[in-house]
Amino acid sequence: MTVDWDKWEREREAEQRLAQTRAVPVYRPARPMGAAVARALRPLLKEAGPAPETLQSRWTEIVGMRIAAITEPVRVSRAKGGNVLHLRVPSAAAPIIQHATDHILERVNLASGSKITSLKLVQTAPPKQLALVIPRPLTPEQRAELVKRLAPVQSNALRSALSHLGEAVMTGTRKG
Repeated sequence: MTVDWDKWEREREAEQRLAQTRAVPVYRPARPMGAAVARALRPLLKEAGPAPETLQSRWTEIVGMRIAAITEPVRVSRAKGGNVLHLRVPSAAAPIIQHATDHILERVNLASGSKITSLKLVQTAPPKQLALVIPRPLTPEQRAELVKRLAPVQSNALRSALSHLGEAVMTGTRKG
């Protein structure tokens, strides 16, 4: 068996050089999987249309205060001709919204970057209006009774707070 001494010597020199110049491996963190998934799904999500939560959070900004006060986006669905935006509308306001369909579609498509082609109105009952509470002033007898009951309280701040609370309870009003 013959040994190639030149080759062996070159390998020894290479091992010595490698031992002196051993490099520290560079740490590169892995890319988040979410970034790759988002990049892959972007075209599909654009076709699917905006999420209802996104529309609901920006609805006033998209369509304006007057229309947003009487409508609420429910969902976006797919149809043969394109996406359909379902809006919850009181039945009395449905003709107004039907008349403003083109304006709403234009604003929603501009804001979301999607292709919504039509609206479907889901008519609901109008919201119940709360009865207007008209405060009645305290009668002199009620005020005297309140002052008499609060007389034992020593602290002026506490007495004042309890007086405001008692007056609000007895008259049905709230004071800030």
